[in-house]
Amino acid sequence: MNKLLSAGFARLWKNKPFWLGMIFFPGIVLLNLFTNYHDMKLGYFQSSLDPFLYAVFILIGVFTAVWAALFLGTEYSDGTVRNKLVCGHSRTAVYLSSLIICFVSSLLVCLLSVLFVFMVGIPLFGLPQSPTLSIMSQYGCGILMIAALSGIFTLLAMLINNKPVSSIVCSMGFFVLLFITILILNRLDAPEMLTGMYDMTVDGSVIPQEPVPNPRYLRGTARTIHEFLRDLLPLGIGLQLQQGGLQHPLQSCLLALFVTAGTTTGGILAFRRKDLK
Repeated sequence: MNKLLSAGFARLWKNKPFWLGMIFFPGIVLLNLFTNYHDMKLGYFQSSLDPFLYAVFILIGVFTAVWAALFLGTEYSDGTVRNKLVCGHSRTAVYLSSLIICFVSSLLVCLLSVLFVFMVGIPLFGLPQSPTLSIMSQYGCGILMIAALSGIFTLLAMLINNKPVSSIVCSMGFFVLLFITILILNRLDAPEMLTGMYDMTVDGSVIPQEPVPNPRYLRGTARTIHEFLRDLLPLGIGLQLQQGGLQHPLQSCLLALFVTAGTTTGGILAFRRKDLK
């Protein structure tokens, strides 16, 4: 395993797409900061640094999906995976080393982006208003989200030995996960009561209506199921962080660990049976 990791990280440091990600994604974060600071100085709104602290996690999801497909797809196309097995490394060790490299590369891009948020954001917007312990715990949940996404996309990339197909499947997989998560959050965010409706009388006067129950508001078992799915899907963590914080931090973290363990176990079992000829 140590030799596999050493060789993998040696390839990582020389990989141009990785360094492009190390430049591109922090660059998006900086652009977001400067754009919002410019709008704030023009008087459009008043903001603090807090809304920008967790914006990076959805971006990291994009990087993880694309990076896993490119890096592992290249290993297949170059014959590196078969060479590792020929040298006597077990399939389990090959799979785990690939997962670790994908996770660490995504984590490095995330940490660099977060570093720029604080280095540039504090002079522009001031210190965060949230308590330090709260910020650290939220970032911990975000890291578990990255681990879960790494598990999902490593599984897909390791089981699809065609690089173009792997890239398409991983990219589409990310956007499908994002779309489903947004749908679930929209249903959960539906208000319980509908307000702001008015009736118009014959003489043209407007009379406000009493609030009425919202038929789209989820109750009982349906709401519990939607909340569970929101916490189960890794991108649910990232979107909740952007919206102000996790509703069930402990459950979200435990489910992220469950997804990571489940995809890793399933991926190893499937990779053991995969025909690499």
